[in-house]
Amino acid sequence: MRRTAVAAVLLLASAAPAAADDFDAAMASGAAAWARRAQGHRGSRAQPAAIEQAVAAYERAVAGRPGDVAARSRLLQALHFRGEHAAPGRDARRRAFERGREVAEAGLDRLAVPFGGRARLDKMTPAATARALAGTAGAADLHLWAAVHWGLWGDAFGRLAAARQGVGDKVRRYSEIVVALDERHEAGGGHRVLGRLHALAPKVPLVTGWVDREKAVAHLRRAVALAPEEPYNQLFLAEALLEHQPAKKSEAVAILRRLVQAPPPADRVVEVEKAREDARALLQQQGG
Repeated sequence: MRRTAVAAVLLLASAAPAAADDFDAAMASGAAAWARRAQGHRGSRAQPAAIEQAVAAYERAVAGRPGDVAARSRLLQALHFRGEHAAPGRDARRRAFERGREVAEAGLDRLAVPFGGRARLDKMTPAATARALAGTAGAADLHLWAAVHWGLWGDAFGRLAAARQGVGDKVRRYSEIVVALDERHEAGGGHRVLGRLHALAPKVPLVTGWVDREKAVAHLRRAVALAPEEPYNQLFLAEALLEHQPAKKSEAVAILRRLVQAPPPADRVVEVEKAREDARALLQQQGG
């Protein structure tokens, strides 16, 4: 029995470094593939090979170490890029965001364990949830990615149907938690997602009666104030102004012109090119 126990200890001791090596290798492979994601792109459309490698590597990392928030966040980032820039059609786009929802929700479940679980946190207001999670590494990141993937899945599914399934409520709650945790996170990401939600979500009585077009503009103005150089803060504000405050068309057009004239940063060329393409299309619609 003693020899068996010793053998078990030695086995665990030898397995731990191998597991760590596997995790580190998967993370390094994912990072290397992520860095190549723009190779061969055409505008905002990326070739799928690199991002598929990144997704596969980060999936391995998360499977090997499910509690690692950084690995989960990198997987969510890669799935977002796949859905937005490399998916060949609506079904593939929806599948990318559906997987993103699963990964984010599983991460939030793990995050909530020390605080009594999701059932307890979900009964709290967003502000109270943020207070409970204050200081918890990765809380803002996971809530923001959960909001993004739920929102984009709902958009691919159909906004009205998504609203009736409560997608908007989830996006609103998660984004409000991000704002309460750190409104500067990801260039004002909580405000950016909230503004976009209030700008686009259909206002359905007894379902999404909370939708407020004035709040859309207010949140997007705050996002721009926090991170004026973020292209999507600019794009979404301009779009909300054109749609919901047409008297401010000249301001929106000026924002769009600045956006299309600024070169995309080298580290986000595909992502920012999508914002520039959308801005050019909006300018063309406005005759500018």
